[in-house]
Amino acid sequence: MSTSRNNEPSVKDVFDLFSALETVDGDQDLFMEIAELFLDDLTDSIAGIRDGIARNDANAVEQAAHSLKGSVSNFGAKRAFYTAYRMEILGREGKLSEADLILSELEKEFKDLESVMKETLKGMKSEGSDR
Repeated sequence: MSTSRNNEPSVKDVFDLFSALETVDGDQDLFMEIAELFLDDLTDSIAGIRDGIARNDANAVEQAAHSLKGSVSNFGAKRAFYTAYRMEILGREGKLSEADLILSELEKEFKDLESVMKETLKGMKSEGSDR
């Protein structure tokens, strides 16, 4: 899979609201609740991976990345999902020498995801207050 780093990612690759809403059968309130929980836990999830790398614990890295990958799959976040998957594979294969590079990519992807999701939630909340 080749991607150009010079091109900005499409918002849909970062976060796909349509896909996320499909996951909860269109229930916007449930989506907002799940999204807020995910965002609240995001820092701890990344920290779990970082800690596993620091301890050279491939199993911990695999498990933390797997959990994060599962969470992010609910939001149609293809780029973050793929990067978490790559981290999971590194952990599974015990190749933590490459983990710092993937961690940097993971942190960037999740920073982008967090930003887009917060904007989306803000918009949804303001729409809800207009009703």
